[in-house]
Amino acid sequence: MKQMMVVQKSSAETLAAEIEGRLRKLGVSIVHNPAQCDAIIAVGGDGTILNAAHMVLPHGKPVLGVNAGRLGFLAGLEEHELDLLPRLAAGDFALDYRMLLHVQVEQHGRVVRDSVCVNDAVLARRFPRIAEINVTCNDGQTLSYLGDGVIFATPTGSTAYNFSAGGPVVQPGIESILLTPICNHKAPARTIMFAADSHFSVVIPDEELALGIDAQEPIPLQRGSRVLVRRHSSQAAFIRLKPASFLEIFSEKMGVGL
Repeated sequence: MKQMMVVQKSSAETLAAEIEGRLRKLGVSIVHNPAQCDAIIAVGGDGTILNAAHMVLPHGKPVLGVNAGRLGFLAGLEEHELDLLPRLAAGDFALDYRMLLHVQVEQHGRVVRDSVCVNDAVLARRFPRIAEINVTCNDGQTLSYLGDGVIFATPTGSTAYNFSAGGPVVQPGIESILLTPICNHKAPARTIMFAADSHFSVVIPDEELALGIDAQEPIPLQRGSRVLVRRHSSQAAFIRLKPASFLEIFSEKMGVGL
């Protein structure tokens, strides 16, 4: 690793500067263009790490998250583990590949938004009224929900909004797409786990719904537009400098005994 890019949330500037200083001492150049870096280091919480992943996905570069937030499920290092950075510079690390979702919005038969999703795509109401959402699955079968919205989540995103909405935690290696209702008002509805090659379509019935990708600013959707969700052809790569398993990380972050 000869060239790296460092991004951080505003409150982590001091930690980011320390990381840059350590990397320079290891002979690593700091660049500011995602196309030029060998890897990107994101200093912050999961939101910062997700934003960094979106920056480098078009260039196929890996991400190392350094947790300076609350949970940091995607982080490969904690603040007190910077002594492992020489391994990064030497290329002595593993890559953890994660499946992605491909989310498109169509209007009048034309794609007007084309997005990659690491964690989740959320269709949710914009106003305090119940939303009716009909999700058409692979074979044309339709699932109807009446509530606050639905979440399409990757296994990586299973510990995010999906988890808060009562969905299951899925090990990242079990490639699948989770469909989780949010505060469903009909008979109790639970998450359905679909095969990774599944695809979904939602026709927007009115202008009360918005689409959010990886906790980014939601975009309002027009009546009659169509949201398409399926597996993306590429993967995200996260750098792992220590051998902690997914279950160990989950137990540590959530305080769940194993």
